[in-house]
Amino acid sequence: MANLDKLKELEMQFDKDLIARCKAAQKECGHNSARFIQAIERWGGVATAKELIKKSKLSDGFLALELKGRLDLTMEATVVDKKFTQLFTDEEVNYCFEVLCESGYYQ
Repeated sequence: MANLDKLKELEMQFDKDLIARCKAAQKECGHNSARFIQAIERWGGVATAKELIKKSKLSDGFLALELKGRLDLTMEATVVDKKFTQLFTDEEVNYCFEVLCESGYYQ
């Protein structure tokens, strides 16, 4: 039971981190993430992220933040954050890592 509570707590922290990054993207880059935030609030950040990863298509938000040089504010960067990787499969984390690498995030 303790593990389940820790996992739920980690999911809540993931949601908070995602929303904080969305707000930073709005403030610092002028990128509006209202629909993404609504999805997080409705389905949770993990479920939302998994759905986007499953589509294997970069979002407009990712592309906008890439142009601004702020890939650190993307959902993908949040997924690969070592404190959250246990919420995702290896394939999901690897997909996000590869997308970030292809966009020059780890140079």
